[in-house]
Amino acid sequence: MAGEMNNQPRYYMPKEADFFRHLEQRHRRGRYGRLFNYFSIAVAGLALIALFLNVANEAFGTIGVVNTIEPEILTDGRPLSDLSNDELAAILAEHVGGRLRVLIRDTISQVDNARFTKATVAEIVGGEAVDPAIADELLKAISKERQADLLARYADKGTLRNLVLEEVIERQVIASFTLSETIFNFAAVKAEIEGPILNEYKKANRLDEAKVRVIRFHSWLDSDFLATPMSSTPALAGVRTALIGSIGLMAVVVSVALPIGVGAAIYLEEYAHHGFVNRLIETNVRNLAGVPSIIYGMLGLAIFVRALAPFTSGLIFHHNFDVPTIETVVERIAPAFDGAVSFDGTALSSYSEQLDAPTLGKVVDVFLHFGTPSLRMLGNSSPVDMANALAAAFDIAVNVTETRADEEHDLETRGAYYRFDVAAGAPVSNETYDRLMASLVRVNSFAPNGRTLVSAGLTLVLLILPIIIINAQEAIRAVPYTIREASYGLGATRWQTIWRQVLPAALPGIMTGTILSVSRAVGETAPLIVVGAATFLVADPTSPFSQFTAMPIQIYQWTARPQGQFADIAAAAIIVLLALMLSLNAAAIFLRNRYSIRF
Repeated sequence: MAGEMNNQPRYYMPKEADFFRHLEQRHRRGRYGRLFNYFSIAVAGLALIALFLNVANEAFGTIGVVNTIEPEILTDGRPLSDLSNDELAAILAEHVGGRLRVLIRDTISQVDNARFTKATVAEIVGGEAVDPAIADELLKAISKERQADLLARYADKGTLRNLVLEEVIERQVIASFTLSETIFNFAAVKAEIEGPILNEYKKANRLDEAKVRVIRFHSWLDSDFLATPMSSTPALAGVRTALIGSIGLMAVVVSVALPIGVGAAIYLEEYAHHGFVNRLIETNVRNLAGVPSIIYGMLGLAIFVRALAPFTSGLIFHHNFDVPTIETVVERIAPAFDGAVSFDGTALSSYSEQLDAPTLGKVVDVFLHFGTPSLRMLGNSSPVDMANALAAAFDIAVNVTETRADEEHDLETRGAYYRFDVAAGAPVSNETYDRLMASLVRVNSFAPNGRTLVSAGLTLVLLILPIIIINAQEAIRAVPYTIREASYGLGATRWQTIWRQVLPAALPGIMTGTILSVSRAVGETAPLIVVGAATFLVADPTSPFSQFTAMPIQIYQWTARPQGQFADIAAAAIIVLLALMLSLNAAAIFLRNRYSIRF
């Protein structure tokens, strides 16, 4: 009997006092954990509040403004906002002189700065309908009034208004004070602006008189700030171009990353065999999610900007140039013959010279051949090759022992001197040949530039693609397998099950992960710097193949400047960027709650 009692299991129950002591210890540890959680939330909340207060303190405050010319003098008492584009352009033409061409280059030009002096007016305005009388002229060859007409037609009113303020009125913000200084010590702020600061400004600019206007509770963040492009003057700068660039980047990222990321997740979860290879792929995907963003920027520079430049520049889509035709070629060579020309297949009519149809056909073929950009990365043809082809079309004798360089049109050395013997019946004069050659160089000067919006978007796609794949995998894995079994039992195929059952159930998680990934991409700066985002851009991107900038780039560029006013507008831009990111996060929460399915 004693042996049987020894073989029975023993149950040890603590005494009542020990039990309550241990229970109190567990409750105490739970209270400590809750206190730590509350403390962590409080610290995070205080950090967020400090961030917002610091940004708001810089974005609002008091400024002192000085104008070289009072606006009422230029406008007869009318506000600048009431002036038309023609009136604003006329003010610019009257006061800026030769800088008018620089303003056209910085605001409405559609060609690279390196080509600007050699591009025709039609090329500068992007091939849109322009007065035929000046379409094939260089910008410096047309009158100041014609240049003002181009600004009035192709620049928006906000840009023209800012140009008048910056170039003519020369509005300067000579001092800025934060919101806290304005609230608690405005009298001292006003006295300092109207006293020492104004005197220092007059001394630095050698002015006897200057009138300052003190603006209290000035907001750097307003409707003009959102609607105007970048400017070298802080008071006139805005984020319109950067905001459009960021929205364009998001459009490219979502349209490319979402289908590729979800497709990869479907394959890894539903089709791939869960063996060593699949585990290796998943491990590498997770490792790629932790790679620094600058590495992806270098990868995008090597692949999208350089290797795929014909694609990312829009070259293979005939973007940024018009494919030459016989009609457009004849129009282009017409100025070389001092008048309108026509090519009906039989003859060329001009005011000064007559060419037979075969010769004209050869010249047109030369323009059609060399005027079409090449898909090769080196792009442009040599001026020597073009000169040889043009000389052969006119059957011009060549003296291979002589060389020369055409300085007037900034051409390379031809390598041979083409003799024009008018007495012997040369088809064109030396001057006509030079004008044709200069025009041929201009139409051949297109070079693919992959530093575009689509290159930056694809680089950010590489950055967030691993994150999207991981989130999509987790969302698909969370769908109960019983749903798949029920679908198979009703006769559905694997793809029908995935498309009609699995994806709808996983959609909230997929969309939430995608939007949060895009939110990260919107705030990235390093990859955009590497792939060539512009730090100063006043022209809005009009297509995926345009130059671009983005909100983080704009903020980085402003904070790097020494003037205090740029720090103020950088704070205003930070508020805009935070609002954009909070909107994306709110959309993610809405999608999660709206389409979530509970099992």
